Amino acid sequence: MTSLDEQPSVLLTEEFPLVGMDLSDVLEQAGYRVLGPAATAAEALSLLEQETPTLAVIGMALRDTLCTALVSALRQRGVAFLVHSGYRQNDMLADAFRDVPWIIKPAVPEDVVSVLDELSLTAASVRQEAAAAPPIRLAELNAVRANPLIGKLERFAPLSDADRSLLEQICANPRIIPPHTNLVREGDKPDGVFLVLSGFACRHKLRANGARQINAYLLPGDLCDLDVALLDEMDHTITTLSACKVVRLAPELVADLLAHHPRIARALRKNQLVDEATLREWLVNVGRRSAVERLAHLFCEVLLRLRAVGLTTETSCKLPLTQVDLADTTGITPVHVNRSLRELRRRELIELEGGRLKILDYAGLRALAEFRANYLHLADCAPA
Repeated sequence: MTSLDEQPSVLLTEEFPLVGMDLSDVLEQAGYRVLGPAATAAEALSLLEQETPTLAVIGMALRDTLCTALVSALRQRGVAFLVHSGYRQNDMLADAFRDVPWIIKPAVPEDVVSVLDELSLTAASVRQEAAAAPPIRLAELNAVRANPLIGKLERFAPLSDADRSLLEQICANPRIIPPHTNLVREGDKPDGVFLVLSGFACRHKLRANGARQINAYLLPGDLCDLDVALLDEMDHTITTLSACKVVRLAPELVADLLAHHPRIARALRKNQLVDEATLREWLVNVGRRSAVERLAHLFCEVLLRLRAVGLTTETSCKLPLTQVDLADTTGITPVHVNRSLRELRRRELIELEGGRLKILDYAGLRALAEFRANYLHLADCAPA
């Protein structure tokens, strides 16, 4: 059983009591010990004097004042925090928060927890700069995984120690992005390449009536559009589906990698070919497979892609997707997704609960979907 000293604490500020109580309940259910919720900056500062929390969730404006003094106190103590506010990031004091995860109200409490869980992975390094840190929470997030970009690229080309060191430097300062956040929108002028280090994101297109078609999942280690700097504007939108750790690579950096680091360039080019092959497979999935087969094929693919970067346990992996996300991926309705999931469960092929997928019979699921992993070029990752 986790002791109070081992249990991570969260300082929570919220000016609206009902919102504060709801969020506090969800945080406690997720395994955090909540300090607050504090409705004023004075109350929050008082709690901070009594105990230095592991993390904090704050609003920009509380009942008595802006959160300037509170933010300063948190930074002095090395406490990582996220902003949960009705203000947008380009408002008021947002320039002082460019390195801070930002969730716009109203938000689903579980989304706040999801971002906080990602933030907990970097809390240790933040605290080391100020003071010794309590242990990081969550058994399922109990260790920072090896760099997924390096793990992925090494499957496509041998990398030197210098190559790995350079890639580690590139990935050194990721931003934590909340779920359902657009990284870039269709029509925007491209301004670099996004690298996903954790979480799920997607490429998608929207119709005028709001209907969405997801064209690709972007998983840890994935780069979004390597040659995007050649375009005048984006022809699709890239959005986070869960909390993600993301790095933006400037066009000049990408050009340098391709021009002056041949091993990395070869791996990146092969990775791009795999992305194109995956899109072709998704077209076959939507155009020629039944609803049940589409989901079965998708689950096989996601499992192997996550296994390639060390993010699976046996035949189980995180799948932080809603039935709407799955519907928009496979081109069917959420109701049809629900029925198809029931059928896969009835056949005892999968379990899907709490954002986690467990494949009970990989051989059976693969046979149902007619899944061949050759397009991923990850043959050694298939489950036994």
